[in-house]
Amino acid sequence: MKDAQKLDYTKLNDKELVSLSTNDKNAVSELVLRYIFIIEYKAKAYGNTPDEVADLSQEGLIGLIKAIQTFDKSKGIKFSTYANTCITNRMISSISKMNKISFNEALSDNLETYSETGNDFNSYKSPENIILEQEKYKEFISQISYSLTKLEWTVFNLYLEEKTYGQIANELSLSQKAVDNAMQRVRKKLKSVINNKN
Repeated sequence: MKDAQKLDYTKLNDKELVSLSTNDKNAVSELVLRYIFIIEYKAKAYGNTPDEVADLSQEGLIGLIKAIQTFDKSKGIKFSTYANTCITNRMISSISKMNKISFNEALSDNLETYSETGNDFNSYKSPENIILEQEKYKEFISQISYSLTKLEWTVFNLYLEEKTYGQIANELSLSQKAVDNAMQRVRKKLKSVINNKN
C-alpha cells in the first residue's frame, strides 16, 4: 500500500495506467484527466447547444471508461488510438440516434486530423490555464467517483461490458426495472457533474 501511495501516476504511460486501473481508482482518474480534453473538444464540436454538449461529454466519458476496461495490449495498438475510437464512436452513435447528422458526416469530421493524445487540443492554452483546468478536472473526477452508489457503479460497469438489462438483472438478482432505474440515475448524475463543471 505504501508503494501505491508513493506512486507518481503522471509519470506512468497509458498502458501502465490501464494495467493498474482494475484495482486502482487513481489510475483511472489519471487516464480520465489525460483524455478529458479530447472529450470536451469533440463534444463542443459536435454539440449545438449546452445541453447537447453535456450529453455528448457524458457519452464520451462512458466511451473512455469502456476503453479503459476493454483495452487489450496484446493486439499491438496504442491505447490513445483505441480510446479515441471508443470516444468518437460513442458520440457518433448518440448523434445518429438523435438524427442530428449522418454517420458518414460524423466520421469525416476534421477532428481526426488532431493528435490522438490530445496534446494539440491544449497547445493554445497557457501553462497557468492548464494547471487551473487540471485542478478543476481533479475535482470533477472526484465528484463522479463519489456520486455513484455501489449498486449504480456495479450496474454501470456491467452495462459497459455490453450486457443487456436482462443479463444484468439476472447477475445481480434484480428486476429489469431496478436495473433501468439504476442506469437512469447514473446518467442523471454524470450529466449533473458535467453541467456543474461547465
